[in-house]
Amino acid sequence: MGNTLQERFRGLAEACFLESLRVKEDLLRTQMTAVLDMADVVVRAFRDGNRLFLFGNGGSASDAQHLAAEFVNRFQRERPPLPAIALTVDTSILTSISNDFHFDDVFLKQLRALARPGDVALGISTSGRSPNVLKALRWACENGLHTLGWTGTGLSGMDDCCDLMLHVPSKVTARIQECHITVGHTLCAVVDEALFGGEDCQ
Repeated sequence: MGNTLQERFRGLAEACFLESLRVKEDLLRTQMTAVLDMADVVVRAFRDGNRLFLFGNGGSASDAQHLAAEFVNRFQRERPPLPAIALTVDTSILTSISNDFHFDDVFLKQLRALARPGDVALGISTSGRSPNVLKALRWACENGLHTLGWTGTGLSGMDDCCDLMLHVPSKVTARIQECHITVGHTLCAVVDEALFGGEDCQ
């Protein structure tokens, strides 16, 4: 690789890092109250014996599965498993609903089958416009679930059907996704501390 090309790639890589840092700094400044409020909702649900359902498409599906694993298995401390379910993992359910009905229903039908009032529905969509996420959140809102939404900058349909919203201050999908997983890990840390951090957290 020539020096000119190497310098070009280094500049691109540095720009990605710097942009990611800037968006995270903006997120810290503008959205921390929302993050803590969401953690409180999840903590109260787990304490009451309720469950957390997570769902999204593409990279957001991966985030849903990643975070469900952190809650069910462990995050950073050894503790009892917590009831979190990603609605993105059962290929037979996803394909049968998509084939027999519509892909817009893949999360909705699972919530209808599994969820009960007091559970938490966390929908993740970088655009805020994913029809299957919106449809599931609307049903959850109308049926007694706590609804949380993660998206990018600007208002979207998610704002109309979520109790609490996280808006990443960016329009770049990669930067939004990076912030979503950072928020997810932060959520795990706060929930773990609240539930298992000692008597002061009870």
